[in-house]
Amino acid sequence: MLSFAAEPATAAQDSFTYDTSVTYRVGADGVTDVTQEYEITNRTARQYLTELKLSTPVEEVTGLAAAYADGAKIPATSAVKPASRGDIRYSNQQIRLVFPRQIYGAGRRWAFRVSYQAKGLVESKGGAHTVFVPSIETGGEGDDYRVTVEVPEGFGRLHLAGTQQPRSSRRDGRQFYHFSKQDLAKGLALTFGDRSVYRANFNFPLRNRSPWPRTLTVALPPNMNNQSVYVNSLEPAPTATRLDGDGNVLADYRLGPNQSIVVRTGVDAQVKYLEYDLGASGKRSDIPADLVRRYTGSTRYWQTDGEVGAAARRLTDDNAPVASNVRAMYRYVIEKLNYNNDKIKFNIRQGAAAALANPSNAVCLEYSDLLVAMLRSQGIPARMPVGYAYSGSLKESKGVADSLHSWVEAYVPGVGWMTLDPTWGEKFDQFGRSDLDHFAFAVWGEQDRLPGAVMSGRRDTNYQYEAASVEFAGDSAPLQPDASITVTRFQILPLVALERISVRADRQVASGNNQALIGRTILPLGSLAPRQRLVTRRLVWGSDWSRPDEARLARNGGEQVQVLASTRVKTDRRPMVLLGTLLALGASLAVIKRRHRHN
Repeated sequence: MLSFAAEPATAAQDSFTYDTSVTYRVGADGVTDVTQEYEITNRTARQYLTELKLSTPVEEVTGLAAAYADGAKIPATSAVKPASRGDIRYSNQQIRLVFPRQIYGAGRRWAFRVSYQAKGLVESKGGAHTVFVPSIETGGEGDDYRVTVEVPEGFGRLHLAGTQQPRSSRRDGRQFYHFSKQDLAKGLALTFGDRSVYRANFNFPLRNRSPWPRTLTVALPPNMNNQSVYVNSLEPAPTATRLDGDGNVLADYRLGPNQSIVVRTGVDAQVKYLEYDLGASGKRSDIPADLVRRYTGSTRYWQTDGEVGAAARRLTDDNAPVASNVRAMYRYVIEKLNYNNDKIKFNIRQGAAAALANPSNAVCLEYSDLLVAMLRSQGIPARMPVGYAYSGSLKESKGVADSLHSWVEAYVPGVGWMTLDPTWGEKFDQFGRSDLDHFAFAVWGEQDRLPGAVMSGRRDTNYQYEAASVEFAGDSAPLQPDASITVTRFQILPLVALERISVRADRQVASGNNQALIGRTILPLGSLAPRQRLVTRRLVWGSDWSRPDEARLARNGGEQVQVLASTRVKTDRRPMVLLGTLLALGASLAVIKRRHRHN
């Protein structure tokens, strides 16, 4: 989508052939040294080049120099040239070369070099970097074009969509990637690194306008397969926290009559690049029944019957792997719908059926609603993440509210939850992988429009993150684990006790598969939200009363168990003493009463 064009000014392009070799040497700071080496062959007897215009999509060009192969200088200047592609507007730098030599004659060859420093070819996203490699548009079949991209080895692994992995080599702490003319027909975006960190600051306005106390709830971003969230601050402290069925963190605040507060929270989200093993996909019969029950029903916006279901049935095959059926519906939605920029100004959510009936009036919600509904209609679990989408230089955004986006997750047996973005699918075909440009604020699955950012009961107050900000961070803030567990054993009888287990989760992270380990006993506690408090009780009898007096809060990670907190079990014998005293008192009263009758 980014272009690099060479434009002969005084002759038709097919009068010359161009053999071009370009090297992009990317520095650790993102500044790129560009070297373009040309060998031009004149195919005419009388025509010659007097000037050449090179258009490159960078913010700034410095240190511009051009020279013939023998070192003689070529006058070169650069200027900003506005450009657009559809609804996207951006600025190019146009480099103009004026050749002082008149080189003509069929078959004459001559060479020159252009070099400069460029800003804007690299976008850094915390620990990840994207290098944009422009396409070439010089016309003739005899032209050749080669590109070498050189980056620091510390940039990490290359992820490249839409083409095969290029030839590569390493030398002196640098990585080299080599591309041919065929690789660069449309330009490339090379993403280096496996993860990126988003740092978000949310300010949730809570207002209770009623004369009675009321509980309001804010939703914080969930952990997902490709996203790990750390809550660095949450002020004021909530009344309670919990996780909903989709993993969203819900924080409750009890407000008094006519009270207003602003909840401020700082969140780091580590977004990971994933490549899905689509070859491991099972069939629809392999999908767990619980996921089918929770994520395939018809809802207000995800209508699975009528034309939506009929269109999906025409695309799918029960005997095919689920991944193949998901791909078919994904491609259908991309080709069926047309994005309508004007709808953003008066965006009213239509739902899947209306999107299918009116395909030219769609934005991300319609793309996502239609794909979710089609997947669900075929028994494939689907849900909708909503949040922030980073589109870099392709879209200027004044704030988070301007970049709110929705996309899709489909459950593929053997693979897990898989990210799909049909809205971006036409320009960025990322099927089979998740990128670093999507940060989910919430997941809608069990409900098709909840949780909202701020809720009163089960009603969304329609706060759209107007007072939020998102930026990239080099790394997540360090974790400061502070989970705790207390266990009190109330001894009732010598062989009978009642235990009270009280757990407080870490302030920063939500976690699953938590358990209390008390001696040899394992008590499953399930998932816990940041700051969540949980109290449970159990009756202990027999020889259990004599087990080791140690309790641990742990997270079962499958291959290993991580201990989050530990404590000694406190034994409270007062219930047994009280019961013994009452029994003794009862026995004494019975003896006194018996003696009184005998007297």
